[in-house]
Amino acid sequence: MFPDVMRSLRRYAEKDGRGHPDWAFRYLPILRRFRGRPWASQRLLEIGANENGLARFTGAPVVAIDIAHGHLKACRATQNVLPVVADIGALPFADETFDAVVCMDTYEHIPKPHRDVANSEILRVLRPDGVAAIGFPSGDASSEAETRVRTTYHDLTDGTIRWLEEHVDRGLPDGAKVAEHLAGLAEPHYDVEQTGNASLWAWEWMWRILMCNWPGRGNALAQVLLRWSVPILSRLHFGHCYRTMIWITPKGSRS
Repeated sequence: MFPDVMRSLRRYAEKDGRGHPDWAFRYLPILRRFRGRPWASQRLLEIGANENGLARFTGAPVVAIDIAHGHLKACRATQNVLPVVADIGALPFADETFDAVVCMDTYEHIPKPHRDVANSEILRVLRPDGVAAIGFPSGDASSEAETRVRTTYHDLTDGTIRWLEEHVDRGLPDGAKVAEHLAGLAEPHYDVEQTGNASLWAWEWMWRILMCNWPGRGNALAQVLLRWSVPILSRLHFGHCYRTMIWITPKGSRS
């Protein structure tokens, strides 16, 4: 009976996009920051497709781009998206096409020289009254936390987590430098603000629960508790944050 209960709890914990805490950490702050935007009537672009992205959280159709066919296939299977195979450094759209552009956890997967080009492309396709949100892990503390999760996972499974290995290969972006470069490009049309996303302790223990099966037999219950607590945890930004968030808004707006 105990295994059946655990399986039921795990199915509940993972039943939708908000059931995966890291997706909720990424997108709930965006919904809060841009509360009141008429998502359904706007042209939305997400750069870096995944199966629980902007379309899942807004309920609105989204143009989703990715360089990997597999990512787009998973994205299309769960959301109302128009999938486009494209490189962030050469977006196949005209200038000033989109009302909102979101790019979450993508910069750490592209080569360092291409990140400045990505900044330019995001601003190029953004409408003058549009908004953008860019998020990525950054900083030594985040890198050290990733190392602890990678080590624990390897010790338990003798395997690796592919996307964390890519972070090591590419190197985490410097949040301040990305924000500074964007601010220079955005003048005089947009304001650029840098904030944190996901308190580091919450991010690390989330992945210990999800990837490293902490605390063992009680893991399914821990996942349920994590699901319930994510709306609160996503608002906590004390101490070091795992991600840098960069917000781009029209100059002088209150978006």
